[in-house]
Amino acid sequence: MGGERRRRSGVVGYWRAVELFSPQKVPALSVRDRVYPVEAGRPMPWDAGHPVRAVPLEGGYGWQHVVYGGVFALGSVRDTLLDVFGESGEDHDGRMDGESALFALTVTDRGRLLLDSAVFSSCAWATGRAVAPGPGTPGWLDGFQEDADAWGRRAGALGDPVRYPAGAVGGEGDSPLGPGVVSAGHLLEFTGELARTWGVSVALDPATVRVRSVPVRLDQADAADQQDFLNSFIAADLERVAAVLAREEPGAGLAAYLTPDSGFDRANRVDLRLRPEAALAGVAPERTPAGRWPADARHPLALSQQFAVNAVHCELAPTAGIFAVNGPPGTGKTTMLRDCFAAAVVERARRLAALRLPSEAFERQSPYVWKSGDHTRTVTPLRAEFTGFEMVVASANNGAVENISTEIPARAALGARWREDADYFAEQATRLLKGEPAWGAVAARLGSKRNRLEFVNRFWHGKYRRTDAGAPAPAPVPQQGRRGLRDPWIDSGNGLAHLLRQWRDTPQTGVWTEARKRFGDALAEVERLRGERADAAAAYEGLPAAYEALRHTREAVDRDTAALDRAREELPPAEDALAGVRRSLERAEEAHREHLARRPGFSVSLFTLGRAARAWHAEESVAAGAVSAARREQDAERARLDGVRARVAAASARLDGARGAAEAARDRAARMEEAVGAARARWEGFVPEGAWLTDDPLRERSAPWSDPEITRARTELFLAALDLHRAFLRCTARTMYANLMAGMDAVVGTVPGTVPEAHVRAAWQSLFLVVPVVSTTFASLDRVFGRLGAQALGWLFVDEAGQATPQMAVGGMWRARRTVVVGDPLQLEPVVVLPWTAQRALREESGVAEEWAPGRTSVQRLADRANRYGTLLPAELPDGGHEVWVGAPLRVHRRCDDPMFSVSNAVAYDGLMVQGVDPGAREPYAYRPASSWVDVVGAEADGHWIPEEGRALRRVLERLRDEGGVDLARDVFVISPFRQVAAGARRACRDLVPHGRVGTVHTAQGKEADVVVLVLGTDPRRPGARAWAASRPNLLNVAVSRAKRRLFVIGNRDAWRDQRFFTTLAESLPSHSWSPSGHGERNSSG
Repeated sequence: MGGERRRRSGVVGYWRAVELFSPQKVPALSVRDRVYPVEAGRPMPWDAGHPVRAVPLEGGYGWQHVVYGGVFALGSVRDTLLDVFGESGEDHDGRMDGESALFALTVTDRGRLLLDSAVFSSCAWATGRAVAPGPGTPGWLDGFQEDADAWGRRAGALGDPVRYPAGAVGGEGDSPLGPGVVSAGHLLEFTGELARTWGVSVALDPATVRVRSVPVRLDQADAADQQDFLNSFIAADLERVAAVLAREEPGAGLAAYLTPDSGFDRANRVDLRLRPEAALAGVAPERTPAGRWPADARHPLALSQQFAVNAVHCELAPTAGIFAVNGPPGTGKTTMLRDCFAAAVVERARRLAALRLPSEAFERQSPYVWKSGDHTRTVTPLRAEFTGFEMVVASANNGAVENISTEIPARAALGARWREDADYFAEQATRLLKGEPAWGAVAARLGSKRNRLEFVNRFWHGKYRRTDAGAPAPAPVPQQGRRGLRDPWIDSGNGLAHLLRQWRDTPQTGVWTEARKRFGDALAEVERLRGERADAAAAYEGLPAAYEALRHTREAVDRDTAALDRAREELPPAEDALAGVRRSLERAEEAHREHLARRPGFSVSLFTLGRAARAWHAEESVAAGAVSAARREQDAERARLDGVRARVAAASARLDGARGAAEAARDRAARMEEAVGAARARWEGFVPEGAWLTDDPLRERSAPWSDPEITRARTELFLAALDLHRAFLRCTARTMYANLMAGMDAVVGTVPGTVPEAHVRAAWQSLFLVVPVVSTTFASLDRVFGRLGAQALGWLFVDEAGQATPQMAVGGMWRARRTVVVGDPLQLEPVVVLPWTAQRALREESGVAEEWAPGRTSVQRLADRANRYGTLLPAELPDGGHEVWVGAPLRVHRRCDDPMFSVSNAVAYDGLMVQGVDPGAREPYAYRPASSWVDVVGAEADGHWIPEEGRALRRVLERLRDEGGVDLARDVFVISPFRQVAAGARRACRDLVPHGRVGTVHTAQGKEADVVVLVLGTDPRRPGARAWAASRPNLLNVAVSRAKRRLFVIGNRDAWRDQRFFTTLAESLPSHSWSPSGHGERNSSG
């Protein structure tokens, strides 16, 4: 056990070492963003005469200044590491761009250093250590924190620290300040000394310093926010988890995640493509959650979506662990997740509804109490059975997080039946969506400090901004009252805090009883309908066995009939034989009687001297023996006949039994047929047919047992569950108000560090009782939930997990009892900035197997291995493998027309996906020309950028706009595999397409557009870049699957068509040659 703990801890420790080389970028110089260079002899931003002094501030606000010292290009880190560790050729389009810095400090508007604000770059430090003493030296990466602490003290030596007197403006804790004004000379000198000591003066050339000026409230102007501006967001959390794993067992989910590949039983896996009956069994009515998200009842989840929801509900929810779902593009990952959320809410409501009084939901122990500044916080913890439902959605992709948090509460996403009336704190939810109509506060975006403050302001305090949709026009401000920007927040007077205070002071008579009754009635209706369908499903599932039983009983009747016939055939011979022996016996007895009659008398015997008597006795013996023999033969034949008669009787009895069993089997099959037939008549299209087992598209597009009647009832139950939660808040307003006050402190991160973890956890649990789902990026997860320990959260849902490096999810998995991982290893892989050779060196230093290298795997791939349900797909994997086991696959694609769907399905999924788009149901697209390849043979090249392709791009965009009326700002993406090409495309069409709609394929992951223009680029004379882009199907798969209606490929067709996977693309698109006068004058076949 100790060895296994060391192994797990070692893996996480290795990932932490990799994160040392994963710096944050510092902001670029920008007057607009108030980021200024530091130059000797020039005013600093806290000095008179600096431009920032002319920027007006709202009353109550002042400046704080973040100093970035020793700015260096991240590309120089990569170059240095490649010099040290060598090239591998695995990252053709190197991913280290932007700038970082050796250190960051925060300075007050009086120019005094906040001494507890110093942050030092682990990346710069580790790069220096890679140069000297180098990776060949044992422990070469040990000691960063000690070194950083020492340099932090030296930074403090820029001035003797002092503290403001008690009561002076200094922020909570009265941060120590430097006694004198920091000058440019101080900063430049400190930068040079640090760079020389760390050995990076030449390698990184970190000579410059810049300052970002940020407006802050005056009561916080002398307080550091403890934010690490420079280093990996997750390194500290990894260090914490690694230390815990060295001494404790992790939860079931993280334990499975960290299990080596050899530790999984492949024989236990169920391939859902090869065993469709397993998928159908997985969506049986009794396995389907009682509640459902309020989407249109006419469009229930497809088979594979419902299978995934049911597996999570039945196999993961009652226990702990991890479950993986493979989500190819356009297969409805968010739709599936929503039903997972609904299932958890309904289950908690079921437990709440069992309470006679809502106050019984709280523990009877004394509440948790602590001081937070001048305030006292009180938390009465919930009983254990009402916790474990906390749901956190996390992703490496900020867009994915935002999509879930904004789509789920939006009123437009509801089915028409419920769109107008559904209301779960709708007004507060609308403020969370910045004025866009919302139906319920069922999800909130947390993550960054700004997002968390927005959540508290909007949801709790009921504030909104003047820029929100539908916000009232701002009142005019008298000229003499202006000092700058007005306070951006307006108090609506109807935040959740306001509601709770109103409910606290108003009797809530009957509220709980009515909500319990509505929920109970809705639950009973679902159970009734589910029971009907379960009976029909049992009949359907039992029919094959019933038919088999009927076949067996009929065969038994045939066998027993033949046996009876055979037995009966033996009767006549046996009866004849008995009759024959009876006649023989009669003759023997008659002969014996006659012989007795001839017995000689005394005189004859005397006269013959006994000879006559002796002769008679001899004959008597013979006659008597004949009688005895005949009697024995008769007994034998009688016994034989009795045996035959017994066999006939037994065979007849068996036949009667067989006929009875056959009749019963026939009746049972008939009843099942009748039940299934009635079910098919009643729920047409929602009861499995025989063809479903063999017809992939028919089966996968189906929704077994999810007809509109039960779908509506399940939706009503979910809404009733939310009403019950709202009633619970109304009836426990006093307790929940206090709990949520502490919960808001937990959200913002102001709970004092001395408060025990259990107390903070109780505050979070109360918040999750109100808002069941919150989202965050992995980068912010530690900052949001850093005060929580192992398995403190009920659920972690990882979205876009194929894009996340394996270490990103560790902190979340450690804190969660259950983890659901959703993503696709065949879309874009994680971006790992550390060169492969450096990853390998760190791995060898840590004694960790190659399967854990971030450049070889992802969160999705590690989770997929642990899944029992899934399928095998062919793949070109980074570790050299040629097939990959993926978790329960979502199979119905509802985004792309052909040829985009077919190309994606062929190059990446081996035909796994099923087309869910009905071409006849979609409106014809405004731009009539079909998707095509614009063949550009450009002789001129600027690196990967081909200027001629830029001119072709403009022509394509202009035709889309002018001939098809396509909105280029809304409906088009322009993408490329290469950043240099994306930059060139951005320049070429900057007056046609917004900046944010042009980028690399990586920037388009998780997005979609009606039209995608894929600009390939690359110098025809340099095939290496094309080979890199075609080395695996992932990049092309993502590129083509962004396009819903049209795909236009611009590039040298001959140079690309022979590249693996691009051959399929070339064969699927008609080609149009390009010339400056216009394209399309020469067509060629695909």
